[in-house]
Amino acid sequence: MNKNLEQLYAQEILEGKIDPFEVDFAEFVKKFQKKELIGFEDVGEDVGVVAKYLLEEDEEFLLDDLKGAWQAQHYIDIAESMLFDELDTDMAKIVINKALGIADTSEEYVNIAELFIEEFDDKERAKEAYKKGIEVAKETTDLTFVADSVADVDYLEDKEWAREIYQDALALAKDVYDFIYVARSVSTPDYLNDKQSAKEILDVAKGMADVQNLEQNVRLALSFADFCDDRKTAKEYFVKSLSLAQNFDHFFRILQNVAQADMGDDFFKKVMKITLLSMNEQNQKNLVAQLVTEYLEDENLAAYLRTSSAEEIMALYSKKDLEDLKLEYAQKILANEIDAKKTSFKEYVKGIE
Repeated sequence: MNKNLEQLYAQEILEGKIDPFEVDFAEFVKKFQKKELIGFEDVGEDVGVVAKYLLEEDEEFLLDDLKGAWQAQHYIDIAESMLFDELDTDMAKIVINKALGIADTSEEYVNIAELFIEEFDDKERAKEAYKKGIEVAKETTDLTFVADSVADVDYLEDKEWAREIYQDALALAKDVYDFIYVARSVSTPDYLNDKQSAKEILDVAKGMADVQNLEQNVRLALSFADFCDDRKTAKEYFVKSLSLAQNFDHFFRILQNVAQADMGDDFFKKVMKITLLSMNEQNQKNLVAQLVTEYLEDENLAAYLRTSSAEEIMALYSKKDLEDLKLEYAQKILANEIDAKKTSFKEYVKGIE
């Protein structure tokens, strides 16, 4: 056998197929044996020609990936690598078509569609993939993922079709979070950039929300601020959230979202003070101080929080503020608007706007 291989090795040197400086006899034998082991049964007849091509190009890693591929995403990744490495585009297309033939999720079909557009400027094939992605969609998130790519300025940029898909996604919505998910996409500048429609979607979400659910109130507050610049409604939901918060972690999460929603320095400081009232560990003031540095960019206040005791920090409420709050609290008790047995002064302070 080796004698025959030696003759074949010599023949390929003579024909200029092999440079003996680069490929010695041992390497030639290794490659020959590997080539003999690779057949259509290892990679599938439809991509067997790609396997042979990768072998000839010494693309051993990609060849191993191809032999181990069994999901659509595996083939998508291989095709992307081939195109990135500037290998034969026709071979990459064979791999993409393999992926298209076995894909079974919306995400896989979208990834294939985006490859058709990015690498081949083939929007017709992309549309075929998008349609299949719609057919296999099971959840709101699946259809929203398809619509995002259809609308995206970097891909199909078909806003009208995307709007129809978003509507279909809303029809599958099961809870407030599904509506928030679609509203985010609809408001995104690269997709529909439609803040009014996002607000209408969030208005529907309001009706599905559990008014006693802290997380849902916080998410709605952030969504109204971020997706449609409606900080008035956002403030209402942040105030609701404050009334539901029960410990420092809850208040601090609200404070973080107030900062993320860019609700303004005054409102941030009010929520910050309420958050500080809920502290029960000294190190918690450091978390608030870090947020003060990031959002207010007030190093002096941050330093004060880090170095002061909990009692001193309470003094952030001015004497006048405290006296006004005490007077207001007493007046509400006298007017039977507050039951002092059920609502302590501290609890009342936590619920102020």
